[in-house]
Amino acid sequence: MLKKLLRARFSKGDANDARSLESPADLTAGDIVTFKHRLALPGDVQGQTFEVSSVGAYEFEDGLYPQLTLDGAESGRIFLSFKAGDVSELCLSREVPRRDVLKLFDEDAFSALWDDDFADLQVASRLDAYDGWLADAYSQVKKWAEGYYHSRDQRGETLSQYADDDSEELRYHECEDASGRFGITVEVWGDGETEVTLDVNVAPDVVDALFPGTS
Repeated sequence: MLKKLLRARFSKGDANDARSLESPADLTAGDIVTFKHRLALPGDVQGQTFEVSSVGAYEFEDGLYPQLTLDGAESGRIFLSFKAGDVSELCLSREVPRRDVLKLFDEDAFSALWDDDFADLQVASRLDAYDGWLADAYSQVKKWAEGYYHSRDQRGETLSQYADDDSEELRYHECEDASGRFGITVEVWGDGETEVTLDVNVAPDVVDALFPGTS
């Protein structure tokens, strides 16, 4: 599907009519992003091409963080986020199902993230599927922090308040390794659903190319 989109992008139409994409901050739904072969990237992202399937935004105390959902033909789904107005660092995230969380981490150690004290977390075993997504050890840096998720692209809008009709409140725990390059985010939603992501912070120069969508 992605190869068809790329072929269609350059087979018809006047190139002068295409949107100019200068950075990941310019991406919208339907656009294409290709990553370089860089060791700083997880193995399933290196050299891969993704389509932006949707754009939402997280709102935290320190500002707005657009989140792009990226779907790859070979690599599945990942997320790309950055602070609004600042693309000096990109955060790539991959959701981890519960069955894999319990393989990667000791269950008792992981549940300590909910305790009163800040926890330290060691990787108990590695899975090939998460090559390049994991550090060896993490320290908890946020506990029960608050935020809101907006289900639409908020860039260019001025929010009157954290919560509005299309936002959802969440609480979250956050861990990072000693370098600050790797992280774990645990989101707890109002209905009790819990989502875990592995996060990797990278420089924007890991992006190889950006292509506007065909629509």
